[in-house]
Amino acid sequence: MHLVRIEMENFKSFGGQTVIPFEEGFTAITGPNGSGKSNCGDAIGFVLGPKSTRSLRASNVSELIFNGGKTGSPAKHMSATLVFNNSPEIGGRRRLRSDSDEVSFTRSVRLNRKGEPVSSFKINDNPSSATEMRRILSEAGLRGDGYNIVLQGDVTNLATMTPHKRRGVLEQVAGVTAYDEEIRKANTQRKHVETSIETIDIFEADQKSRLQELEKEREQALRFRQLKEDVDLARLTLEQSRHRNREGEVSLLLEERSNYIGREKELSEEIGSSGRRLDDFDKELVELANQLDDVLGGDAKGIIDKIRQFEIEAETASDRIGDHQRAIDSAEDEIEILERESQGAEEARKKAENSIEELRQAVKDSISSLKKAEEEERLARKAIESGDKHGRDLNRALGQATELEQKASSKFSQAQLDYDRAYQRSQIASESLADIEQAFEAAELERDDNALMGEDLQEETPEVSRQSLANELMSLQKQERSLVDDRDRAESRLRKAEMDLAKARARQETRSSTPGSAFTLAALSKLRESGEIHGILGTLGELASPKDPSHEEALSFAFGGGLRSIVVTSDHVASKCISWLRKNGGGRATFLPLNKLSVSRPQGRTLLVARNPGIVGFVHDLLEFDPSVEAAVRYAGRNTLVVESMEVARENMGGVRMVTLEGSVIESSGAMTGGSSSKRDRPRFDGSGAGSSGIDRLESAVQDADLVFTTVDGALRELRRGQQELRDRIHGLDNDDHSVKMRNWKADMERTERELKEIRSKLNAANKELKDCESEKDRMEGIREQARQELEEASLNRDKAAEDLQSHTPDHLSGKLREAERARTDAERTRVMSEASIETSSQQLRILVDRVSEIGRQMSAQKESASRSRKEIDELNSIIEKSESELVELRAQASQFDEEQRLLNDRRDELVEERASLRAHLERISQEKQNISGRLEELSVQIKQRREALEEIVAELKAAGIPIPPEHEHLPTVAEAERSVQGLERRLGALGDVNMLAIEQYDAAQSRISDLMADGKLLRQRRDELSKIADQLEDERRTRLLNVFDHVNNNFRRVYEILQPSGSGELRLENETNPFEGGLEMACVPPGKSKNTRRTALSGGEKSMAALALIFAIQDYEPSPFYYFDEVDQNLDPFNSEKIAALCRMRSGMAQFIMVTLRKVSLTLADHHIGITHAGNGCSQRITDFDRAAALDLSEEIEAEERAREASEAEKESMPELPSPDEMPRTPEPLPELSSIGGLADRAGVDVADVQEEGHEGAGNLDALRGRTEEVSEDIGESQIDDESMENMPESPDVIEAKEESS
Repeated sequence: MHLVRIEMENFKSFGGQTVIPFEEGFTAITGPNGSGKSNCGDAIGFVLGPKSTRSLRASNVSELIFNGGKTGSPAKHMSATLVFNNSPEIGGRRRLRSDSDEVSFTRSVRLNRKGEPVSSFKINDNPSSATEMRRILSEAGLRGDGYNIVLQGDVTNLATMTPHKRRGVLEQVAGVTAYDEEIRKANTQRKHVETSIETIDIFEADQKSRLQELEKEREQALRFRQLKEDVDLARLTLEQSRHRNREGEVSLLLEERSNYIGREKELSEEIGSSGRRLDDFDKELVELANQLDDVLGGDAKGIIDKIRQFEIEAETASDRIGDHQRAIDSAEDEIEILERESQGAEEARKKAENSIEELRQAVKDSISSLKKAEEEERLARKAIESGDKHGRDLNRALGQATELEQKASSKFSQAQLDYDRAYQRSQIASESLADIEQAFEAAELERDDNALMGEDLQEETPEVSRQSLANELMSLQKQERSLVDDRDRAESRLRKAEMDLAKARARQETRSSTPGSAFTLAALSKLRESGEIHGILGTLGELASPKDPSHEEALSFAFGGGLRSIVVTSDHVASKCISWLRKNGGGRATFLPLNKLSVSRPQGRTLLVARNPGIVGFVHDLLEFDPSVEAAVRYAGRNTLVVESMEVARENMGGVRMVTLEGSVIESSGAMTGGSSSKRDRPRFDGSGAGSSGIDRLESAVQDADLVFTTVDGALRELRRGQQELRDRIHGLDNDDHSVKMRNWKADMERTERELKEIRSKLNAANKELKDCESEKDRMEGIREQARQELEEASLNRDKAAEDLQSHTPDHLSGKLREAERARTDAERTRVMSEASIETSSQQLRILVDRVSEIGRQMSAQKESASRSRKEIDELNSIIEKSESELVELRAQASQFDEEQRLLNDRRDELVEERASLRAHLERISQEKQNISGRLEELSVQIKQRREALEEIVAELKAAGIPIPPEHEHLPTVAEAERSVQGLERRLGALGDVNMLAIEQYDAAQSRISDLMADGKLLRQRRDELSKIADQLEDERRTRLLNVFDHVNNNFRRVYEILQPSGSGELRLENETNPFEGGLEMACVPPGKSKNTRRTALSGGEKSMAALALIFAIQDYEPSPFYYFDEVDQNLDPFNSEKIAALCRMRSGMAQFIMVTLRKVSLTLADHHIGITHAGNGCSQRITDFDRAAALDLSEEIEAEERAREASEAEKESMPELPSPDEMPRTPEPLPELSSIGGLADRAGVDVADVQEEGHEGAGNLDALRGRTEEVSEDIGESQIDDESMENMPESPDVIEAKEESS
């Protein structure tokens, strides 16, 4: 078998189709540098399958495609084909698994539409896979990663690699790397098994201890269960007694209702007659009123109207006096409050001044403490420096780090101080700018007023004083400035409130993934209001409310998140809502479609418990809701009972869901939930979820701020309109002294223009100063942030240096050093914090001073307001006196009409009194009738309830299989039955807290112990099995390596003596006892050198000859049909090159040798020659009719080499049969996760499979792992074929199609 030819198409530098034929024997390939002769070997390696494209001198597969040369365009595909002669050998066996005499192996790559490479493989033009093709070639001794192909640099690498890496080469040759994975798997699995055994032992001991603890609890639980059954039976008897009592109650209620119906009929008749008498009184009163109007007609009416007018004026004045008096009282109260605030502000100012002094003293004290701590630290370091050199180095490093930290701290403190100063300057500049802008606006306004005034001076002189109007205008201007400030503050407050609301809504949106979140409920509420989806009724919290507010907390926890469930009319509406939420990112919600809800009524034990003392009632009975949503309420309520306390709940536990008034929930299974909570955390019945109150509060704050802003802004606009009206009035005035006013106007205009110009220049300067201050503040902030980062980095470095020193320093010195460092750090921190506090306190002091001034201004305003009110009171008193004098005269005139009016009034009063008496009687009997009606309704309800209760008792008795007792049957009284129940309940309560789960827990613990024992036995068996397998694998691996080493070593000696006559060489294991812990050395003595010559003293050529000898020795152990050498003689002198070429020539009789070479001696000894040259356009081409020189006649050397080869084969055949990796014992698959320990692993958050996988990843040789990764990656990349190629070829299970990775 030999390589017949290489067929290439667009492969690397070979554009188009190129065929390079080969013959048996020794073939030499030559050509100029860069002509592409080595690409022939790349084509061979490409087909045989290297580990990666890097060995083909390409970063990815795409670079193997012909790039078009200098003039052509890049190709879109390429292929390389190796054609082998597969003639039958001795015995009729063919080397390749094919019946044809020639077998071709093709690997091609093409670029798809996206420019990605796609590989395909063929054997004899039939599609195949990369794995299958490599398997067939490997069986014939053809591998891309073996030493049958020696590329440029392989010889140098083998000569210069470390002994351990060279041992790895021998391991690959010996095939022991296949054992590594199995050994690692066995050891990893054994460690995991041992860990599981330890875990099971711990669990088993814990469960046995648990079993002893549960034994007593189980017995107590069994007694509790028996007593519970007795109690249930006694309660059934009690229900029978109550059944008989309820029948009597219904009869009594029916009789009482009949009596009330008769009385109600009597009252109805009496009310009718009283109503008719009341109408008669009303008619008579109307006639008396007409008579009084006649008496009071004419002059009398005018006098009375005047009397009323003066009385109204007097009363109005009195009311206004009261208002002013209240205003005075309010002003005095406000003055008193302001005085207290002034006193408090003054005290706070003094306190701030004292605080600043204390902080300054603290700075001084901290500086003193810092110096003391630094001295102690210096002494401690000095003591440490007297130690060893390493300690001194560490101490020096700590000192440097400390110094850097101190510098960084000082720099940060200075940067912080500079930033605070810049911030203060910016604030001052901003306030100054605001004052200047206000002054500028006032100056402009004054200038405009003067200009308008000048225009009006040309008109007629006004009748009103211009000075008073001007003063009024100035007062309005002052009010305007105050309102402008108020509006700006209100606007700032509004913007801040809107920003807080936006942030809160953003935080709420991040929690919108929770079902029923406030964000989701708001979205659905808007959806319902928009009418886009009909049938959304609202949340359960909106649709239901507690009848009694004291039950709200219990009901909230009973329903829990169900209050945020959305009630809809049908499942179709729910589906549409869910689709809308998913499409619009509205979060998640739970929907309750009324047409699909299945609700179970309370029955059995629940109904029995509901009649017990301490039971408030079912949750759905304690809520008010529309009957149409009853199904949703019952569904969410789950027949939960509200009980008064936890004691009542414990007495009735088991099979019933209960909630206490404090909000503790007891599930029917026995689980109990409770503890502290806040109103903010629990759902509410107003339709909002937990946390929405904050949003409501912020929305309310926004509304309040908007209202204030709107009010102030409206007042400001109204004031400005008043100013404009006042200006219009001023402009309409004129005086007799027109010329004087004109002169004054001109002077005022000049003055205002001059002031306006000065203020404008100040405004520009203030703007520039503010801009500079802001820039300086931003710069100082950047410097401060940089200093802070440097300080943090310096602190980390110092802490690390301190830890290193402390770990090296003796304990007593380390303690002193730590104490000194701690004291220094505390002192430094105190100093920095005190300095910052001084700056803060100074700012607070300035604020307090301003506050004291503001309070003084407000007190003056209040005093002025009180003074005005007193003046108004004096004026109103004079009005009252005048009205009283007028009333005396008018009342004297009206006295003559009083007698007739008195008689009519007396009769009217009599009628009014009688009518009032009749009206009271009518109201009394109406109330009695209403009470009777209410009592009748109550009786009807009670009768209905008693009958329903009676029917429920009957249903319960029937459900329990107990017949309804006949009337003549003797039953205990309700009191006797209750005493019986209470006695049993006391016995039940005497048992105390009973763990009813102990019965199940006891059985579970017993079952768990049995499982643990069984799993422990299985794990111990697996541990012994794995230990045995690991030992056997280690023995086989060592045996195989040592036997192959002996054979390769003998081959190495023979080949080295051929290559270096009179020299000697052998291979040596650094650790013969355990060869896997040592390396592999090539001990060679070239001709003419001492036996003591070290390998490092050998020349490059001598090392290369030794490496080539090792390659030939490996080839003798693993013979191949052909060998390829790529310029392996480039580092050899002509003599050694001839030796290598001669050896290839001698061995070419048994195998095909192909060598890329530039050496004349190698070309001389070659049987066949192939020339590769440049085509002139960037392409490579083969030279046809290439002449070869005559080969030397080396018959004697050939015979010697033949004898050596036969001896090597005989030696290999005499080797003992080596263990086969295919037959080595395999590590069994890991045991599945054991049920006995799986529960704890889940609770601990540990995945047993992950732990085992981590063991796999952490073990093994790194180089072997990398190699396996590259092989797998290459196989995955090369096992992909494009869909278009699959359409043109028959289906085959071996064909894999995919895109090849570009790297």
